[in-house]
Amino acid sequence: MNAKSIQGKSPEEIKKVLSESMADGFKPTLAIIILTNIEDAEPLREIFGASGIEIFGLTVPQKFSEHGIAEDDIVIMLLDMKPENFKIEINDYQGSSAYEVGYQTGSVGSNYFKNPVFIISPVDFQVSGDELIRGLTDAAGYDSVVAGGIAGNPVDFSGIVFTNSASSKSGLLALILDQDHISICGLAVSGWKPVGTSKKITKTEGTWVYTIDDEPAMKVIQRFLGNEIVLSNTEASGLLPSDLGYPLQFERESGNVIMKPALFLNPSDQSIMIGGHVKEGDKFRFSLPPDFDVIDKVIESTRTYKEEKMPDSDVLLVFSCVGRLGSFGPLITTEIEGLASTWGKPMIGYFSLGEFGKLDEGRCEFHGTTVSWIALKEK
Repeated sequence: MNAKSIQGKSPEEIKKVLSESMADGFKPTLAIIILTNIEDAEPLREIFGASGIEIFGLTVPQKFSEHGIAEDDIVIMLLDMKPENFKIEINDYQGSSAYEVGYQTGSVGSNYFKNPVFIISPVDFQVSGDELIRGLTDAAGYDSVVAGGIAGNPVDFSGIVFTNSASSKSGLLALILDQDHISICGLAVSGWKPVGTSKKITKTEGTWVYTIDDEPAMKVIQRFLGNEIVLSNTEASGLLPSDLGYPLQFERESGNVIMKPALFLNPSDQSIMIGGHVKEGDKFRFSLPPDFDVIDKVIESTRTYKEEKMPDSDVLLVFSCVGRLGSFGPLITTEIEGLASTWGKPMIGYFSLGEFGKLDEGRCEFHGTTVSWIALKEK
C-alpha cells in the first residue's frame, strides 16, 4: 500500500495538489481528511467523489503530518488501499445511547470482516467514550483493536464527521479494516509520572465525583492544584484549562494506569467531573508536571513496538490529546517528529478531545491526556 500526505489552505488548492499527487500513476482509494473550517467539507466531498476516492473526514482545529504541525487548514492522507480491505461507516446518535451506536458499528465490522480493526472518530464530547467502546467491543469481540480520537473544537465542542455521502454533528465515524489483509500495530501511552499516595473515590455518579477519601472532591483537587487555579475557574465556568498538565492516574489490576483528566468543578456541591467513567472504590494518583521524559516514553513505545512487532509499515495514524498540546506548547513538535521518524513513512494525526486504544493486552479503552497511535501495512 502506498500513502501520500497532502495539505492546502482551501478546497481549490487541495484539488490542485491532489491532481499533482496522482500525476505519477498513484491512484488513491481512500482519503483521511482533517480540516478546520466545516464549510470546506462539502466542496471536498465533491472533489474526492469525482475522483472515486472514499472519505474518512473530520474537523478539529489542530492537526499534523510527518512534516509537523500543519499551519494549513486542510491535511489529508491518501492511500491506495484495496477497496475490499476497508469499509467506512457513519452512525448518527439520533437519541440512541453511546453503547447502542458502538454496538451497531461493531456489528457492521464483524459482519464484513472476520477480524475487523476499528479506527474511530466520534464527535460530540458529551457522549460517553467508555460506553461507546464497550458497545463496540461487545459486538465485535473483547479483543477487537480500536484506535482513534474524539473530533471537535475544544473551545465550544463543535465539529462534524463526514463521508462522501453523509455528515454528522453528533455521531460516530469508523474506518473498519480487514486485519486478515492489513497488519496493524498500536498502543495508547501517556508518559506522565505519578506523585503522592493513592486516593480513593468514595462517592460518584457517572463521570461526577462527589467525595474522595470521604472528603469533598473539589476540596481534594484544590489542595493539590492550589487555590489560584481552582478558584479562578470556579468563578467563571467551572471548566478547568486543557493545559493544566495534572491528569489523574487511575490504577488497574494489570499495573498499567489509565489517564483521566479533571474537566469541570461544581462549587455548589463540591464535586468534580472526570473525563471518563469512574466508580466508587477506584483509586488514583496525581501526576507530576510534564517534562521531557513524558515525550521520551511515548517515542520509545513506538520504537520498541517497531523492533518487536512491526519492522516496516505503510502509514502511521496518531491521536494525541489536546491537553498535551496545551501542556507542552512548542515542545510537542519533538513528540510528533519522534513518532514520524520511527518508521519514516507518511503520518497523519490530530489533537483530540479523548483517545481510544490499548494500554496492554486487555480491552481497548477510552483515555485522556494520552497518545494513541496505530501503524498499518497492507499484506
